Amino acid sequence: MPTLYVATLGQRPEAITVAFDRLHEQYRYEGLVVLHTEPNVSGIAQALTDLRAVCERDYPTLQKHFHEITYSDNAPLIDIDDQRSAEAYYQGVLRVLYEYKQEGWLLHLMIAGGRKAMSIYAMLAASALFEPLHDRVWTVLSPEAMLAKPGQFHIPAGMRDQVQLVELPLRPSRLAPGTAIEALLERPISRLDAFLAKLTPAEREVAELLRRNPYASNEQLGKIGHKSGRTVENQLASIYDKLIGFLDFGETISDKRLALLDILRGG
Repeated sequence: MPTLYVATLGQRPEAITVAFDRLHEQYRYEGLVVLHTEPNVSGIAQALTDLRAVCERDYPTLQKHFHEITYSDNAPLIDIDDQRSAEAYYQGVLRVLYEYKQEGWLLHLMIAGGRKAMSIYAMLAASALFEPLHDRVWTVLSPEAMLAKPGQFHIPAGMRDQVQLVELPLRPSRLAPGTAIEALLERPISRLDAFLAKLTPAEREVAELLRRNPYASNEQLGKIGHKSGRTVENQLASIYDKLIGFLDFGETISDKRLALLDILRGG
């Protein structure tokens, strides 16, 4: 079946073409699709300009499609910096992927480029729509020697084997029978999902331990999760720092553990 290479654009556009070159050794792509935010004043403006030029020069016969992700009213989306922008980005990516799936395309989504929050929401959108064993999600790991030299849109001679492509595990969302994708597109991201997207996998694991064992001490949480109490304490401290920024209450949260539990319980 025809396959499209889809990529989210961050401030390191080189990752998109480097990964494409490696993947194109194994897969035939009918086109390249780039998802990006506001193209003129946002942090990806120069990256988008550079990527367009490289794609036109180096892939002249390949179909290329650039999709700007905006708010629902078409207002420009600069970055994910609050609940509204997070929901807009997720729903925008979801809508683009859905339209291509409706047309019968298989999709290979590449998430990379330095904007971690956007990569997370793109992954969530893929989980809602992608078909295991057919659609795929990738990220690319480049050596420090390449990362230290911006502008390397292709792999230098002798470094091919140092560029690692990692296929991310795809776990589709379990939608209720008969659930229409239109309803999913209109459904806002919960406050819990928005906060969890800011945590590392290890921090999400500790948060889940706390949610299931709200009265346990850090030492007890460590035993349950096979970690040291000090590790749990450090990870919770990091989570609390992110919680302060998420709630926008500064340092005025009197009981951070209670506030975190409130979020984890969907409050």
